[in-house]
Amino acid sequence: MALGDLTILEPNNMGGRGGRLYNVAAGTAILAGEPVQNRAVGAVVVQPSLTSTPVVGTSGVEGLFVGVATTNSTNTLTAAGTVNVLPIQSDITYLISPATAASWDTQAEYDALVGKRVLLQNSATIGTSQLNAGTYSVLASDSAANGVVIQAMDITDNPGKVAIAFRTRTSNLS
Repeated sequence: MALGDLTILEPNNMGGRGGRLYNVAAGTAILAGEPVQNRAVGAVVVQPSLTSTPVVGTSGVEGLFVGVATTNSTNTLTAAGTVNVLPIQSDITYLISPATAASWDTQAEYDALVGKRVLLQNSATIGTSQLNAGTYSVLASDSAANGVVIQAMDITDNPGKVAIAFRTRTSNLS
């Protein structure tokens, strides 16, 4: 993954909302700006989100998505740590790179995807034995259970980026 894969489009819309501290097991680090999920239903630790998440509805990963890391995790390969995470809030708009830039490179193409329900993709497999690798991007395929919604934006304001918001029902707290 990469530091700052997701950034907040409009920092002023946070209204003073804070993050929550979560435990992170020894192993893969979490970097600020990465999506975070519970390791398993009822787990006491979080990890970087798997690819093709978040999902709502009947998926096995429903309720696992926690939010976006606001700090780097303090864990190492051999010691547990913590990470601060901004919980899912549907009124926060994030910027992320598209998985396939050619699907988003004109305003007309972008506008045709606004409102679509999509997923985040990770270019690397998450594992406890590796250090943080790969990057997160947004896919363009719409499905009712997908947990990310494309938001309107003038692409000249943020070239090479896509504005997204998370659906409330993707949260581990919903």
